[in-house]
Amino acid sequence: MHDRSDYKSGWQLEREWQAKEYGAHENDNFEISDSDDDDIPFACYICREKFCSPVVTKCKHYFCEACAIKHYKKSKKCFVCEKNTGGIFNPAKEIIAKMKAAEAEGPEGEES
Repeated sequence: MHDRSDYKSGWQLEREWQAKEYGAHENDNFEISDSDDDDIPFACYICREKFCSPVVTKCKHYFCEACAIKHYKKSKKCFVCEKNTGGIFNPAKEIIAKMKAAEAEGPEGEES
């Protein structure tokens, strides 16, 4: 049996039509967020702390540089997805930019 709780009944549609609200909020359901921050984590997957010298693997997982190297000495695979990293850890430019932006906003937002 299918859940149809997101569908409106006939009487609900008629009430909206009479109140001239039919379809007024339709665009709200299809709004897409412009934020790309959803894909970027705020903490290292290994140490669970704020990033310190963030790096990104080929498989697009983010770690602190020290954590990534320490884990690579134990295992050549990604901590998150177990894919072979090949020892390639590139600077995570997106996170570095995000951290710099947060630092720039920090002193202005604080009260003295």
